[in-house]
Amino acid sequence: MKWITSIGRICGVAVVLSATSLAPSFASADNFPQKNRSISLIVPYGAGGMVDVMGRALAAHWDAKWGTRTVVLNKPGANGQLAFAEMLKQKADGYTIVLTQSFDTQMTYLDPEANAPFSRSSFMPVGLVQSTPAPWVVRADSPYKTVNDLIDAAKARPHSLNFGSPASRGPAILYMNELEQQFGAKLNVIPFNDVPSTVNALLGGHIDAATANAAVVLPHVNAGRLRVLMVAGDQPLKYFPDAPPSTAIGIHLPDFSNTGMALKSGTSPDVLQAWSSMLAQIAEEPALRSRLDQIGVNLAYMSPSDYTQLWLRAEDSVARVLMKLTGKTRQAQ
Repeated sequence: MKWITSIGRICGVAVVLSATSLAPSFASADNFPQKNRSISLIVPYGAGGMVDVMGRALAAHWDAKWGTRTVVLNKPGANGQLAFAEMLKQKADGYTIVLTQSFDTQMTYLDPEANAPFSRSSFMPVGLVQSTPAPWVVRADSPYKTVNDLIDAAKARPHSLNFGSPASRGPAILYMNELEQQFGAKLNVIPFNDVPSTVNALLGGHIDAATANAAVVLPHVNAGRLRVLMVAGDQPLKYFPDAPPSTAIGIHLPDFSNTGMALKSGTSPDVLQAWSSMLAQIAEEPALRSRLDQIGVNLAYMSPSDYTQLWLRAEDSVARVLMKLTGKTRQAQ
């Protein structure tokens, strides 16, 4: 499997490298995974959050099938750097796997200010495990009944409306840039430390609208406190059946609300295949899908090669944000 990225258009260099030939392998499909062996699942976020809950649910199912024992290691902090640094300390034998988040993961190594001790070549993408388009939300009593209402207000009163984002260098910057270029609408991006803080600010009337993950938004929508105007991307979301996808109303926004898994580069391709096959199996299990549906997480499997392409598209988007904010981006390698 090769990494080929269009980041080179920004950096002036095309990057092509093999993710499976960077280090010797330590395990083969003949004995992976060994029954009763411990697997470490590294989560770049705190316990109890959407990604953590989903990861633990997945682990319980692969443990049941493989006879393994998974230990979840929550390593929040530094926008994911602590989690990925922990992964790099471990052997490339398939018994340590890390959860990755589109845009957030790529930002950790493309941001020059982060000075991360790893890059794209440190990872071996295993597959996508969830894709849940991000809703755009307002308070239930908001005067903006549709996204077009919000856009019209932002055009009529430039920079008078505040749009909450759970990150200072997140996709919301791209979203606002698109709205300005496409419609002439100008909103202020207000960054917060995380999704719950963003939603709390919206509920408290401190911002006018926000983007957040469905798992945090869903209870407030069900309780009648928030309304969903649309979901980002080209797919509707079953949790909010009345909310159109952005492309359906002529707004072309990429969606980064997806989570995948990655191994350390140098892991045997056979072990990669074992993991990929397992994720494909459990993503179709009705009991797991039903459990995660209850919290607003949509299971969605994607093969290593397809997930790699998704990863590279996220790199392009991150680079665009960094170039807009700082005029520079670190070259992925």
